[in-house]
Amino acid sequence: MRSDVFSPRGNAGRHPIPEVVLRTRRSVMEAANRMRAQRSRRRRHAGIALLAMAALVLLFTPALWSVANDLTTGEHFFDMPVMVLTLSLVLLSAMFAILLMTWRGGRSGARDE
Repeated sequence: MRSDVFSPRGNAGRHPIPEVVLRTRRSVMEAANRMRAQRSRRRRHAGIALLAMAALVLLFTPALWSVANDLTTGEHFFDMPVMVLTLSLVLLSAMFAILLMTWRGGRSGARDE
């Protein structure tokens, strides 16, 4: 190795390598901060979505209990209240499945990058 590679040259009097190192370090720190912010934003959104789903489940629980009670006391499955609740529960399950797939897809997408 030549020793003049690491010695200061020219009018600048400074070595060019630290500037490259500092620029690289800045860009790596910026990328790390951006990734940290995205991760916290993703967690917050997932938490809000899970909270909303839990609230919907909590609101549907008394209706589900009522329908189960109606079905055991002789009502038919094709009565209007039972049909509406069944449709609502199917849609709730679909929303929950979409939430889980989106959440899992976000995790695997972060690993692929």
